Amino acid sequence: MNEEVKETLYNVAEDVLEKLAFIFSFPEDERENMDYSGAMGSRVSFAGPFTGALVMAVSVEALPELAGNMLGLEDEEETTLEQQQDALKELINVVCGNLLPAISGKKSVFNVNPPEIIPNDDPVITTDGPQPIAIAKMDIDDGQCDLLLFVDGELPAQTD
Repeated sequence: MNEEVKETLYNVAEDVLEKLAFIFSFPEDERENMDYSGAMGSRVSFAGPFTGALVMAVSVEALPELAGNMLGLEDEEETTLEQQQDALKELINVVCGNLLPAISGKKSVFNVNPPEIIPNDDPVITTDGPQPIAIAKMDIDDGQCDLLLFVDGELPAQTD
């Protein structure tokens, strides 16, 4: 796993979670991957100097606060499943939009597809499928958050 990319993924995710969702995160490299069956996942694919996808999985316990914070709701107001999904898609979109130039350089241009919610029966990682080049495992206020970066082939050298 590329340690520099992993560190960049942590830094970008931490910054976005704090500024967009008012959620503090703490790196948790020592824990196993979270149980993705107890999480909501989102995926955004991209193409440019390199192609791939970014996956974000957040434990369902953390989603109401995350979505509520992003929507500016009061503590007692509840969020709907649709609001939680929209918040997760917006988060991954912003993380991806900040991550790609941090990895490949600010002059690089990417085509980023709209984020999608990963169906519960679609595994995030399979033992026989592509493996992420970097995983950021974080503990957040009420649960866990994993970000997985998948890249097709090799990363090119940074251009600027």
